[in-house]
Amino acid sequence: MRFRPARFFHHVFSAVTLVSAIVLVFSAAELISTQYTVRQLFIEIERAEDVGRRLSDDGNQLATDLSKAALPSIVSRRAQAMDFVPPDIRKTRMIEVPDGLLESKKSEVSP
Repeated sequence: MRFRPARFFHHVFSAVTLVSAIVLVFSAAELISTQYTVRQLFIEIERAEDVGRRLSDDGNQLATDLSKAALPSIVSRRAQAMDFVPPDIRKTRMIEVPDGLLESKKSEVSP
């Protein structure tokens, strides 16, 4: 049996080619899997940003509605619709508090 370098290198080259082809196939499969994952994550980010924009718009609309509802004319109109009457000055009691008393103590309402 004689050593034939050409035949030996042909077998080595074939083995290296086969291993390279296998590595190439697995790399391609991993690349496709990674691209799919990236696409899914991108879609999830877009959905989250869309929800964030909608929530921000809803928050702005609520703030606008709240500021409109707090207008004195709206409050007065709603109070009249509920048969509320304006306060009578004769039924109002004024409480005098010495200067600085409220700043130095905690203000609590007790029955």
